[in-house]
Order: sequence, then structure tokens, then C-alpha cells
Amino acid sequence: MKIEEKTRYNQHHTVGYREGVIAGKEASSQEGFNIGFKQSVLVGYNWGLVRGVTSALANLPDGLREKLIETEDQITGLQGLYESVHSLSTTDALRLFNDEIMDKKAGEQSENADTSSLEAGLPEQIPDRSGLRNHFAELRSLLLESPAIKVHLDR
Repeated sequence: MKIEEKTRYNQHHTVGYREGVIAGKEASSQEGFNIGFKQSVLVGYNWGLVRGVTSALANLPDGLREKLIETEDQITGLQGLYESVHSLSTTDALRLFNDEIMDKKAGEQSENADTSSLEAGLPEQIPDRSGLRNHFAELRSLLLESPAIKVHLDR
């Protein structure tokens, strides 16, 4: 191979390598985005529902709120949920969501370890589940107790 041919070969090889690396990064980034979107869209939608519904109910005039919500316990529950949800910043909510994902991954990875620890008689550790999904479940529960409030929670 002549020097000129070898130089061109090396240049094309280098360009091809760079293009391959760039294409690989783009494909990996897109795949990561797709996975993250799939994991977060439902949680984000539900989180928005919780914030919106609790805000609407918390800001109703007292007389109207009492007509819609039958008991003082239900009013207190909805007010507590409203305060809990609105005390979280967007950054805090994202951190909770990330923690839920990481807990789920850790749980999946430790399933085998949990089985072996149960067999060995070690106590099972139950993780704290005070994340975004629990706020939605709490709203659903409170709304079931208040039939006068009509909210379509199912997509």
C-alpha cells in the first residue's frame, strides 16, 4: 500500500469510527429518553391531577366545600393532602420520583437476596413508600369517600 493510500485509509477509518461513535451515542440517548418518558409520563400526569384537584378543592368557598365533602375528616384529609403536595417543590418531586425508581431497581436486584435472607431467618426490611404515587392513591381514596365530587382519574 502506498503512503497516500494508507493516509486515505486511516482518514476514512477515523471518520467512520467517529460517525459510528456519534450514531451509537444518539441511539443510546434516544433509548434512554424513551425509557425515562415511559416511566415518568403516568406519574407526572397523576401528580398534576393531585395538585390541580387539591388546589381546586382547597380554594372553594367554605359553604360549597361543605356541600361537596361530607365529613370533617374528609375535609381534613383533603386539606392535609393539599398542604403535603404543595409543600413539595418541583425539584423535591423529581427527587422523590428518582428515589422511587432507584428503590424499585434495588428491590428487583435484591429479590434473590430477600429470598435467601428470609430462608436464613433474617428480618425483612420494608422500604418507606411516601412517594408521588402514594399522593395519587390518597386522593383516589378521599374522592371515593366524597361521591359529590366527580373527577375522572382513569385515563
